[in-house]
Amino acid sequence: MKTIQFRIIGLFLLQFFVINQLLAQQEFDVRKVRWGFSPKQVRDADTLKPTSVKKEKITYTRVPLADRKVGLEYEFNGDSLLSANYYYYVLPGITEADVKQTAVDLAALITDKYGKGKTAQVGELQTVTWLTPRTQIRLALGNTDRGWSLEITYLCRVCSGDPKDAEQAKKPWKPLKEVQDL
Repeated sequence: MKTIQFRIIGLFLLQFFVINQLLAQQEFDVRKVRWGFSPKQVRDADTLKPTSVKKEKITYTRVPLADRKVGLEYEFNGDSLLSANYYYYVLPGITEADVKQTAVDLAALITDKYGKGKTAQVGELQTVTWLTPRTQIRLALGNTDRGWSLEITYLCRVCSGDPKDAEQAKKPWKPLKEVQDL
């Protein structure tokens, strides 16, 4: 009787492990979307109403991110999600200091999730880049002709059609820490 119980428990644990592995590979790439989603799937995944919907781009304004309201753009290649871009810049009510502090805060959250990124500085432009098997994340802070701005770009690394990239993307991978919306 105990042998049957052990087999049932073992079978249950095996099923749990297999289901967990399959679900782990279905995690979102950014926010609640995955690369390759159609514009309709992206709109359905977000509870916010888009500010602008065009053929190749969906734009949201005043998206909550780390206790701030930022802009968000999704870009598509045809009917397939290619990138997501958060942006935050100097406006009336948002100072240079606000933008710089937001960069520090968001860089810390992204580092908590993905580990240490690679930093580069060219003049007043500072970028930090993180890589996952499926995504390149780039935080850019700089002074443009419009003033200080911050952008966080999530770019699909598996959308090129390169079989090597597709194989890499299938390997199980999890972030170090879950951080909402990043």
